[in-house]
Amino acid sequence: MTTTRRRWRWALASFALIGCAPDTAAPRAPARTGASLFADAADAQWRLPRALQEISGLARAPDGRVFGHNDEAGLIYELDMRDGAVAKTFAIGDPTVRGDFEGLAITPEGVFYIVESTGRLLRFADAADGAHVQFEAFDTGLADLCEIEGLAYHAPRRGLVIACKTHRDAGDAVLYLWSTRTRRVSEFLRVSSAHIAEAAFVSAFRPSAVEIDPRSQRLLVLSARDRAWAEFDAQGALVAARRLAGAHPQPEGLTVLSDGALLIADEGGDLRGLLTRYPRAP
Repeated sequence: MTTTRRRWRWALASFALIGCAPDTAAPRAPARTGASLFADAADAQWRLPRALQEISGLARAPDGRVFGHNDEAGLIYELDMRDGAVAKTFAIGDPTVRGDFEGLAITPEGVFYIVESTGRLLRFADAADGAHVQFEAFDTGLADLCEIEGLAYHAPRRGLVIACKTHRDAGDAVLYLWSTRTRRVSEFLRVSSAHIAEAAFVSAFRPSAVEIDPRSQRLLVLSARDRAWAEFDAQGALVAARRLAGAHPQPEGLTVLSDGALLIADEGGDLRGLLTRYPRAP
């Protein structure tokens, strides 16, 4: 057995489920460890409207519609999956709230949540084009532990998975679960960042988005600065990791579409943002 394989197997055994400036280098070929749910190559990519140049999160509604947001204003955009155009826009609050918004999630009942980098959650409902919707705010208590970047709804646990881009335990990638029933937070997953980076063939791994694949219940974690993602099974074991190939200036959001494909959103920097679709692996 080679040294690399020994390290990889040891890394797998160490995971436990506990309850950004873009790189300007030329695109690299994909590198992976383990069997991903998704194909290596994208089958579609769209430029987003200027309003979503700094897109920061994606989520899919129960009826299959896809929503996104940027990182400063509380505006929610419904996206047309035929071409990436905006189908409608509505605002959170009146006047529209402002903050450092870092992730969006939608429950099976159609309830929307958006998270700020401080861990403050806003809960609200879908609304008509041009409308302003009322919201409720909740403090997760995570501000002193980490900088938040990523949100997903975990149906079996009836809670929100919250990803930390940076944590006071600097060597770990840490995710928390905020219960929508008790409104309490607990540690959900803690992984050595170095182990994920080694598996994905990148130098570091800093979470920027998180999602749950509804078919397999795999946890999908994206790292923007490092252009990589990792997949964990329902028990918390790392089962796949890869370095992204192609045009990904700063991947900040992801969701799984109704047909099982993966959708990744990139901030555009000086250009327009991007949506990229990866089909389900055969």
